[in-house]
Amino acid sequence: MATPPGSQDRSSGARVARSSAVIRELILNAARQCFAEGGLAGTTTRQIAARADVVENLIFKHFGTKSRLFDEAVVEPFQRAIDKFIVQWTSRSSGPHSGEVTARDYIESVYDLLEGHAELLFALMKDRRQEKPLLPLLQELERVAAYETGAQGWTGVDIVVLTRLQFAVVAFSAAFDESLYPSGARRPSRDRIITEMAAFFVHGTAHRPQ
Repeated sequence: MATPPGSQDRSSGARVARSSAVIRELILNAARQCFAEGGLAGTTTRQIAARADVVENLIFKHFGTKSRLFDEAVVEPFQRAIDKFIVQWTSRSSGPHSGEVTARDYIESVYDLLEGHAELLFALMKDRRQEKPLLPLLQELERVAAYETGAQGWTGVDIVVLTRLQFAVVAFSAAFDESLYPSGARRPSRDRIITEMAAFFVHGTAHRPQ
């Protein structure tokens, strides 16, 4: 049986060579777990290296600094998720589209990112740097929310607050899905959860169309 990448050959005690891509992924995965536990300031590169089972110098070789590693491990996945949604929305916004479709695209993008990966959210929330990496992403979402509410003729909406409320609801629901819903036959499907959330975002609870 072949020895898995990154493990030792027990017959010789020698480490099997690992590709650069495998090493990067090991470091990124270990960093997410460590940052979720200790935050950026409270995590050392030595801790990350130990969890990834690599020598510490490889962290600096692949990522340069601990801050850059944090950005690639934690911030960039959020950026990719929001970028995916923005591309979908841009392709539809010039033509007829419903608020539910826009909301669903957004919710699914965040669910794809955070479902089963609460460590990403923990790590982001523990970032104590003065410049918060989440803010530029939320500002991109503000632009979408402002356009959509304007198209619907809704006035008096605080876009800044609305955007953050929606992100908080989706992110928490996706990250802690298993804790929020019962298992087995009583558990609603992911599609049911997303459909209800999209309807809630657009219509609230008391003003849904019949």
